[in-house]
Amino acid sequence: MPEPQQPGPTPPVIAARLREVARLVRQADHLEPEAQRSLADLAEQLANAMSTPHALTAEEAELGQLAEQLIHELHREETPAAATRHRLQEAVVAAEARAPFAAGIARQLLDVIANLGI
Repeated sequence: MPEPQQPGPTPPVIAARLREVARLVRQADHLEPEAQRSLADLAEQLANAMSTPHALTAEEAELGQLAEQLIHELHREETPAAATRHRLQEAVVAAEARAPFAAGIARQLLDVIANLGI
């Protein structure tokens, strides 16, 4: 018998994590100021999207979690895992119909990361 799935983080938890990585990336000296600003702004925008009073779709939750993971890796001076980046790309495509605003922000995040040469 399959085990019941554990519920993922709640919207407030996802939003709080995104705000925290936005704060951290603003202090990441190894990133150019423009990259810091762009990444932090996109993390804040996603956090705000997660904080609006609506039922968070599974797609939005996944976008938020993957975006937080990628930005956190950048903050730690790690090259984001190709698998994580690919999962975010897939999540953007999956979310476009049900969560177009969050998908658009995540797509911009992928563009910023690509422009960093990562």
